[in-house]
Amino acid sequence: MSGTVAVLAIQLGLVVFLARIFGACAARIKVPAVMGELAAGILFSPYALGGIALPGFPNGLFPLVASTPGIPVDPLLYSVATLGSIALLFQSGLETDVRTFFRYSAAGAAVGLGGIVCSFLCGAAVGLYVLHWSFTDPRTLFLGILCTATSVGISARILSEQNAMGSPEGVTIMAAAVIDDVLGIVCLAVVVGIAGMELRGGSMNWGSIATITIRSFAIWLGVTALGLILSRRIASLLKLFKAPAAFPTLAFGFALLVAGLFEKAGLAMIVGAFVMGLSLSQTDVAFRIRTVLQPISAFLVPVFFVTMGMLVDIRVLGDPSVLGVGIVFALMAIIGKLAGCAIPSLAMGFTPTGALRIGAGMVPRCEVVLIIAGIAATTLMKDPAGGATPVPIFDGRLFGIAVIMPLITALTAPPMLGAALRIPKKGVRREKPEENRIVTTFDFRSDAVAAFAFNEIVELLQNDGFACSPLVRGIRIAQFRKDDIHFSLEGKGSNLSFSSSADDVPLVKTCLYESVVELHRSLSELRQLVAPDAVQPKTVALGADTTAQPRREQGRESLSLSGFVPRGNLIVSLEAKDKDGAIRELLCAISRATPLADPELCYHDIIERDAIASTYQGNGIAMPHARTDGATAFAAAIGISSEGIDYGDSEGDNKARLVILSVCPKDEPGPYLQFIARVSRALMDEKRRNAVLSAKTVEEAARALTGQQ
Repeated sequence: MSGTVAVLAIQLGLVVFLARIFGACAARIKVPAVMGELAAGILFSPYALGGIALPGFPNGLFPLVASTPGIPVDPLLYSVATLGSIALLFQSGLETDVRTFFRYSAAGAAVGLGGIVCSFLCGAAVGLYVLHWSFTDPRTLFLGILCTATSVGISARILSEQNAMGSPEGVTIMAAAVIDDVLGIVCLAVVVGIAGMELRGGSMNWGSIATITIRSFAIWLGVTALGLILSRRIASLLKLFKAPAAFPTLAFGFALLVAGLFEKAGLAMIVGAFVMGLSLSQTDVAFRIRTVLQPISAFLVPVFFVTMGMLVDIRVLGDPSVLGVGIVFALMAIIGKLAGCAIPSLAMGFTPTGALRIGAGMVPRCEVVLIIAGIAATTLMKDPAGGATPVPIFDGRLFGIAVIMPLITALTAPPMLGAALRIPKKGVRREKPEENRIVTTFDFRSDAVAAFAFNEIVELLQNDGFACSPLVRGIRIAQFRKDDIHFSLEGKGSNLSFSSSADDVPLVKTCLYESVVELHRSLSELRQLVAPDAVQPKTVALGADTTAQPRREQGRESLSLSGFVPRGNLIVSLEAKDKDGAIRELLCAISRATPLADPELCYHDIIERDAIASTYQGNGIAMPHARTDGATAFAAAIGISSEGIDYGDSEGDNKARLVILSVCPKDEPGPYLQFIARVSRALMDEKRRNAVLSAKTVEEAARALTGQQ
């Protein structure tokens, strides 16, 4: 047993690294990471590198296992991979917005149902007319089911990049994808039931098919309705466990239980996992579950996709007939979604342009196709050749065909959808207002203040028991949920907008005003600390002599002038006599070396920053700086004035003789703080500071700044 577990540990460790490396390579060439994970599995399958003999592994790291039909890898590894498919569908259910689903239920249902029917017929047609099987053959039915699935994650990323996620087409695509997933999964359960009945020797007729269909839909609808009704009680039960990671992991435990019960009832495990996620999606624990389970999914889901790739017999991909059928199958899958989703959308108020966008957005397939193909490779059917031993529904050739289809659709769909979104035409004949939702907008007149207020509102609501969706760096969008209260907050520039029901508008306003009061109190306290000498830090060097002089460290005390300030941006004789003139003179020097998007905006933002707290540092040094939209990249300039300039805060002989100016884009990382800190550190040395101030040439000033003799 210990030897078996040791092999499994080695296999899992290698699979995790392969998934990460190949996924990153795929992302670099603008291909979904799942395709890289799949490629890693194909390359290291038992049929390829995984079967090569190595010291200690005479049959390879991933030896070919012939004991289980359709599974050429170690059953233990495949079992762990199956947990990945459950985690993936559980998260998909958690991320489903039931309110959006019901709001666009009519259009989404028409588009989703049209895509299901047309895609199924197109996929089944390959089995009927290309491979010459009967319509009731499980292989034909599985080819149809494969075409129905939609990988909306790919489309969602394109919609997000084009700011079209909230458009009528974007919301309809998301709603239709939910219907696609649900109906496709239920149809999968029906097909698995048909294959099981045939294997057990039952007679297959339309009455049997109808019975299996009704039974599958009854189980799915019944458990889904029960889950939605009891969702709050389930959430309350989970919240009894106060540990931070306790109730999210117990929620995944519920998903495993329901998945297993669905499998026992004759439906696929992923149906149960999706239903459990959907049931909890509208509770206030959904965000917490998704956040805590993210590391678990990040481990299990890539293992699943790499293992799915290992099921592909790479030798069959060299067969021209497999490639030919795979390409035909992919084309039929594209046609099925384009026609099946675009035509119904025309009848639901969309223009031809909008219909094209919806059709293109429903084209990509990826994760669910591989899950269904994996089920087909492990589900037994009666041997079509008449043999007594059951065989997998998908053999190596069919699994290879199934893998080709999502690869082609995932590569062709993004440019199709991107081109359709760039067409400068409306997608709907008449805009449909959002029912029972009110947008309340507050203008703070400052991007920075709005950003502070956004964070304060998030903290205030979380302290009041609201669950908040995970925040993404650079994107100010948050969703809040507590019991039956649900609203969202979005920040754009200086505006904060709440989208809520009419009943929740008073709550939204109260939250906003309370956060502003708290923000005002905090800013009042901070105003006392704006002067550079208002805060006196106490620094203690642990394990060092605190009385010793700071030692020079390579790369920290020494300033890399060429990396921050080009020689052309160093002026040893400033002509300006006051602060405004010095700032404009240094901005002109920057513009000659690094073109600024808006020099006047840079000047305005620097003056505004200086008005909040003076940038005069004392000892004749001023360091005006600002983050501004007027700059496209970090830039800096240094000016020396022998007579000194009036900096507004200086008196008598304490005029600014060294002016160090820097600007940096607001929302981009750059060496902004690093530059200011390094210059400040360098000029703490009085000898170096005097050397800079007395420099007569650019070369002398550069040597003095860098500490060179």
